[in-house]
Amino acid sequence: MRAAVLLLLALTGCTAGRSLYYVWSAERTMSEAVEAGAEAKAVYEYTLAREYLRKAKEESGYSDYKDAERLARKCETWSLKAAEVAQYGSTERELMLQEAGEVVPDEVTPTEYNPLVPLDEGEEEE
Repeated sequence: MRAAVLLLLALTGCTAGRSLYYVWSAERTMSEAVEAGAEAKAVYEYTLAREYLRKAKEESGYSDYKDAERLARKCETWSLKAAEVAQYGSTERELMLQEAGEVVPDEVTPTEYNPLVPLDEGEEEE
Protein backbone atom coordinates (compact mmCIF):
# COMPACT_ATOMS: atom_id res chain seq x y z
CA MET A 1 0.00 0.00 0.00
CA ARG A 2 2.78 2.41 0.97
CA ALA A 3 4.64 1.75 -2.27
CA ALA A 4 1.48 2.25 -4.34
CA VAL A 5 0.78 5.64 -2.74
CA LEU A 6 4.39 6.76 -3.23
CA LEU A 7 4.39 5.57 -6.83
CA LEU A 8 1.14 7.42 -7.48
CA LEU A 9 2.61 10.62 -6.05
CA ALA A 10 5.78 10.18 -8.10
CA LEU A 11 3.87 9.65 -11.33
CA THR A 12 1.63 12.66 -10.84
CA GLY A 13 4.64 14.96 -10.86
CA CYS A 14 4.43 16.07 -7.25
CA THR A 15 8.00 17.04 -6.38
CA ALA A 16 7.55 16.19 -2.72
CA GLY A 17 6.08 12.82 -3.58
CA ARG A 18 8.87 12.03 -6.04
CA SER A 19 11.58 12.87 -3.54
CA LEU A 20 9.80 10.83 -0.88
CA TYR A 21 9.65 7.89 -3.26
CA TYR A 22 13.38 8.14 -4.03
CA VAL A 23 14.30 8.46 -0.35
CA TRP A 24 12.20 5.41 0.44
CA SER A 25 13.78 3.51 -2.47
CA ALA A 26 17.26 4.52 -1.30
CA GLU A 27 16.47 3.28 2.22
CA ARG A 28 15.41 -0.06 0.80
CA THR A 29 18.57 -0.32 -1.29
CA MET A 30 20.67 0.59 1.75
CA SER A 31 19.06 -2.19 3.77
CA GLU A 32 19.85 -4.65 0.97
CA ALA A 33 23.47 -3.50 1.03
CA VAL A 34 23.61 -4.02 4.79
CA GLU A 35 22.19 -7.52 4.37
CA ALA A 36 24.94 -8.22 1.82
CA GLY A 37 27.57 -7.25 4.40
CA ALA A 38 28.57 -3.90 2.91
CA GLU A 39 29.25 -2.35 6.32
CA ALA A 40 32.34 -4.52 6.73
CA LYS A 41 33.30 -5.45 3.17
CA ALA A 42 32.63 -2.20 1.27
CA VAL A 43 33.26 0.49 3.85
CA TYR A 44 33.95 3.33 1.39
CA GLU A 45 30.89 2.74 -0.77
CA TYR A 46 28.64 2.06 2.21
CA THR A 47 29.75 5.22 4.00
CA LEU A 48 29.07 7.37 0.93
CA ALA A 49 25.63 5.83 0.53
CA ARG A 50 24.81 6.32 4.22
CA GLU A 51 25.86 9.97 4.16
CA TYR A 52 23.96 10.68 0.94
CA LEU A 53 20.84 9.16 2.51
CA ARG A 54 21.30 11.19 5.68
CA LYS A 55 21.67 14.39 3.67
CA ALA A 56 18.69 13.50 1.44
CA LYS A 57 16.48 13.14 4.50
CA GLU A 58 17.78 16.42 5.87
CA GLU A 59 17.07 18.28 2.62
CA SER A 60 13.62 16.72 2.45
CA GLY A 61 12.99 18.02 5.95
CA TYR A 62 13.86 21.52 4.76
CA SER A 63 11.41 21.09 1.83
CA ASP A 64 14.25 21.16 -0.67
CA TYR A 65 12.79 18.29 -2.65
CA LYS A 66 14.91 18.53 -5.79
CA ASP A 67 18.13 18.21 -3.81
CA ALA A 68 16.61 15.44 -1.70
CA GLU A 69 15.75 13.49 -4.85
CA ARG A 70 19.23 14.03 -6.33
CA LEU A 71 20.94 12.92 -3.11
CA ALA A 72 18.64 9.91 -2.74
CA ARG A 73 19.55 8.79 -6.26
CA LYS A 74 23.25 9.07 -5.42
CA CYS A 75 22.60 7.05 -2.29
CA GLU A 76 20.91 4.38 -4.33
CA THR A 77 23.82 4.24 -6.78
CA TRP A 78 26.41 3.90 -4.02
CA SER A 79 24.26 1.36 -2.15
CA LEU A 80 24.18 -0.83 -5.24
CA LYS A 81 27.95 -0.50 -5.61
CA ALA A 82 28.41 -1.36 -1.93
CA ALA A 83 26.25 -4.46 -2.25
CA GLU A 84 28.16 -5.50 -5.38
CA VAL A 85 31.53 -5.10 -3.68
CA ALA A 86 30.29 -6.99 -0.63
CA GLN A 87 29.09 -9.89 -2.78
CA TYR A 88 31.75 -10.09 -5.49
CA GLY A 89 34.90 -8.56 -4.04
CA SER A 90 37.23 -5.94 -5.47
CA THR A 91 35.95 -2.92 -7.31
CA GLU A 92 37.48 -1.35 -10.40
CA ARG A 93 39.06 1.27 -8.14
CA GLU A 94 40.91 -1.36 -6.12
CA LEU A 95 42.01 -3.18 -9.26
CA MET A 96 43.39 0.07 -10.70
CA LEU A 97 45.35 0.70 -7.51
CA GLN A 98 46.78 -2.82 -7.61
CA GLU A 99 47.86 -2.37 -11.24
CA ALA A 100 49.43 1.02 -10.49
CA GLY A 101 51.71 -0.52 -7.89
CA GLU A 102 53.49 1.63 -5.37
CA VAL A 103 52.75 5.22 -6.33
CA VAL A 104 53.99 6.92 -3.17
CA PRO A 105 57.77 7.02 -2.71
CA ASP A 106 59.21 5.55 0.48
CA GLU A 107 60.97 8.78 1.42
CA VAL A 108 60.22 12.30 0.37
CA THR A 109 63.15 14.70 0.31
CA PRO A 110 62.25 18.30 1.06
CA THR A 111 63.15 20.94 -1.47
CA GLU A 112 65.91 23.43 -0.76
CA TYR A 113 63.79 26.42 -1.71
CA ASN A 114 63.16 29.02 0.98
CA PRO A 115 61.09 31.99 -0.24
CA LEU A 116 62.20 34.19 2.66
CA VAL A 117 65.87 34.08 1.70
CA PRO A 118 66.84 36.90 -0.71
CA LEU A 119 68.22 35.98 -4.11
CA ASP A 120 71.94 36.15 -4.78
CA GLU A 121 73.16 39.12 -6.77
CA GLY A 122 73.63 37.04 -9.94
CA GLU A 123 70.16 35.46 -9.86
CA GLU A 124 67.09 37.18 -11.23
CA GLU A 125 63.51 36.63 -10.22
CA GLU A 126 61.45 34.84 -12.88
